[in-house]
Amino acid sequence: MLKKNKGSILLFTLLILSLIAFLTQQLFRSIWVGVNFDKRVVATQKARALALGGFNLAISQLQERNAKEEEESRVGQKENPEKRFKNFLSRILPNLNKWQIFNLYKNIDGIDGQIKFCITCEDGKININKAFDFEKQEFKKEYAELLKGLYIKRKFAEGEILKKLTEFFKERKNELSDVTELIEIEGFENLNVFYQPPQLPEKGKLAQPNDSIYLQDLFTTWSFDDKIELLFASDSLCAILNLRRPVANDAQKLKDKYRILIENYKKNWGADWEKNWNYLQPIFGAKPKTLNVLNKILAKEFGTQSYSVLSCGIIEGVEQKVLAIIKVLDEKENKIEEIKQNKKKEAKDKDSEKKEKSNNKILKIVKMYWI
Repeated sequence: MLKKNKGSILLFTLLILSLIAFLTQQLFRSIWVGVNFDKRVVATQKARALALGGFNLAISQLQERNAKEEEESRVGQKENPEKRFKNFLSRILPNLNKWQIFNLYKNIDGIDGQIKFCITCEDGKININKAFDFEKQEFKKEYAELLKGLYIKRKFAEGEILKKLTEFFKERKNELSDVTELIEIEGFENLNVFYQPPQLPEKGKLAQPNDSIYLQDLFTTWSFDDKIELLFASDSLCAILNLRRPVANDAQKLKDKYRILIENYKKNWGADWEKNWNYLQPIFGAKPKTLNVLNKILAKEFGTQSYSVLSCGIIEGVEQKVLAIIKVLDEKENKIEEIKQNKKKEAKDKDSEKKEKSNNKILKIVKMYWI
């Protein structure tokens, strides 16, 4: 009897110890999951802050005057509009439709992380609202010609996208407020919506262009008219025009070609692209066969007014992306914004009598998407 009791006590003790070990393991696991969850939440918020900070870097590049030129303007030095414009092109063109990457280091910046952003031009896309004639209930001739050859492998045959877009607008009978509304079209929900810039190659490999078309990179609702800025063409537009698509390392690889193009650039090139295509050929490749048709929808003079900026913040392996539409304010909007900024400045520094007036255009974020 004593032996049986001893055996029962031993078995009971082992069961208790097993239960304690199991509960301890669960406790440690819960604590570990909780700590890692908290760390990820904090890292996500930091990554979001970095992503938003990318817009400041992009806007500084999109200003027609840089800081030095702005200072020269304030102290009364004579302005050279042509030089200023070419400086603007040299900041934007080589990096257009590509990631610009900035690494951050704790000993210098106070944090280990990365900001990268990509600028694309809304005026280098097809304004879907302006391309469709709502009175005639059809796409304008030049745009129909452009879109009829568009196809996407294993998804849409040639001509099918144009047909679906036409049916969609006929039924809708009014303009889009946002390109993302196109996913309401049957089959379009499976297409890539937001642009993803081409990736840098792995060491020892050649950089490759994108092989996808992105709805938000091909179409826009933000440009002011139905004209397209060819020099600022989006990646997806290059695809349907059969132009050379951008590659991640173009800014370095084609550095001299961009420099020559910018040095020779004239605002009126668009008046005759047939004649002036040789300036673009080193960047965009051979002249498209449909250029004579496209001439009617290409802008005659430079005049970009809206951009999109995809910004990405990365910290501790957590990545956050946000896309913003950035618009150059018109003269009336500019004055209203200046009045607002001056009032804020006066509120911060009531004793200061000196008011510095900037002649730079004001850029404003008008739409944001977390993606």
